[in-house]
Amino acid sequence: MAKSNVETTITGGKVIYRRYFDAPIELVFDAWSSHQHLSEWWGPDGFTLTTHSLDFTNGGFWNFIMHGPDGTDYNNKIQFVEISKPNLIIYKHIGEGQKTEDVHFHTQIKFEKMNNGTTVIMEQDFGTKEELEKVNEQYGAIEGGIQHIDNLGKYLESLK
Repeated sequence: MAKSNVETTITGGKVIYRRYFDAPIELVFDAWSSHQHLSEWWGPDGFTLTTHSLDFTNGGFWNFIMHGPDGTDYNNKIQFVEISKPNLIIYKHIGEGQKTEDVHFHTQIKFEKMNNGTTVIMEQDFGTKEELEKVNEQYGAIEGGIQHIDNLGKYLESLK
C-alpha cells in the first residue's frame, strides 16, 4: 500500500484528516458537491457509488449507496447543515434508516486556499470515544477516512 499524504489526529470521539491538494479551491470544493465528481472518487479503496438523490443546499439531503468491493451495499443518508462555497461544508450522516443502530456522526470540511492549491481539513465527530472505537472496529472508519481523502487526491490528479 502506498504511503498516504493525509495527516490524521484522533481526540476523544473526533478524527481530523488534513491534506494539501495541488488543485484550485473551486475545483476541490466542486469535487465534494457535484454528483458527477462524487461518483468518481467517494469512499474508501474499492468502493463505488450510486446516488439516488442529491440536494446540495443547506438542509438538503444526499441519499446514496456505497458498493463495497465484496459486493455488500451500504445505504447512506446525509443532511447538509451548512454550505459556504468554496470554504465550508458541514453535514450530518444520519445512517441508512434500516437498522436500529445506524451510524450517526457530524462532518465538517474546511477548504483553505494555499498558494495555487488547497488544504482540506475534514473533521468527523462521533460524539464519544466509545462510539468512534465501535464504528472503527465495525467499519474501519479511520483507515476508510484516510483512503477517502487519498482517493480524492487521485481523482484530482486525474483531472490535470
